[in-house]
Amino acid sequence: MDGPDLMRKVVAGFEKSDMAPLLAAMHDEIVWKSAHRYDALFRSTGEYIGRHRVIELLTDLFQNYKFHRFEPKEIVAIGDVVWGRFDVVLSFNPKGWIMVSKHIDLETAIRWRLKEGKIIEHQSFFDTASLLIQQTQLARPSALT
Repeated sequence: MDGPDLMRKVVAGFEKSDMAPLLAAMHDEIVWKSAHRYDALFRSTGEYIGRHRVIELLTDLFQNYKFHRFEPKEIVAIGDVVWGRFDVVLSFNPKGWIMVSKHIDLETAIRWRLKEGKIIEHQSFFDTASLLIQQTQLARPSALT
């Protein structure tokens, strides 16, 4: 399976809350880089090295977020690097919290480096300002005037 097909298969699993395609695609020495490096705003921070650490992160992710859509808009590969751009709709349902979950609509980019046909490096990017606005943690500029 080539890189773009692998990425399509993995994100199709996300859309069904199924981690199995991603787990099967991960190299044992995977490095997972989260979309940011700062504590406090989001559930993940920095780099997660090794299959065990990434599985811990993904378990938390799938327990607290539900993906409703993970639609590929563009997937390209050059050599062992695969890039994808996606429209994502998810909801945050943190376990143990009493809150009404809200659908969040984001544009997300994912970069993979493959080794032996498996993901050795993952890095994701998403529109953090849009996420914070949708979670009502950041006031819209028009609300400030």
